[in-house]
Amino acid sequence: MCYASAEGHSRNARADEVLVVRRQPHGTNWLVSPEDASTAVCLRSGTAVELLYIPEDTQRRFRVPQETTATFKMAGWWRRDVFVLNNGRKVVLSKLQEGQVVRVLSVTETASRTKPPVWEEAKNLNPEWAGGKDSDASVSRIR
Repeated sequence: MCYASAEGHSRNARADEVLVVRRQPHGTNWLVSPEDASTAVCLRSGTAVELLYIPEDTQRRFRVPQETTATFKMAGWWRRDVFVLNNGRKVVLSKLQEGQVVRVLSVTETASRTKPPVWEEAKNLNPEWAGGKDSDASVSRIR
């Protein structure tokens, strides 16, 4: 997770670090440090995290507890940022509410260098969390 614009700054996440979700002016969510909201914090595929203080409406909507663990993945050729929850559900970073607290439990050593998964794997994402096919207009944007 890290495609900050040319004007933006980014850095890699550190184990035991607490981050928050922040909505950017262009409409995407970034993870940032509470001390520096202008710098995107990058997660590598395989990073273990804990979602803390999940809002009640989010808990009800997606049947998750107030706190849960997850593994961060970059899903598909379009590099969608996905948290795979310990219950198997998948949540896209863009669907988390601004202010959501995320604690980094462990960071992977190297970024994944695997081939992008086929479209069939991408379709396995929960459409409600993934934003559905109608919200995939961002897929075609130039990075």
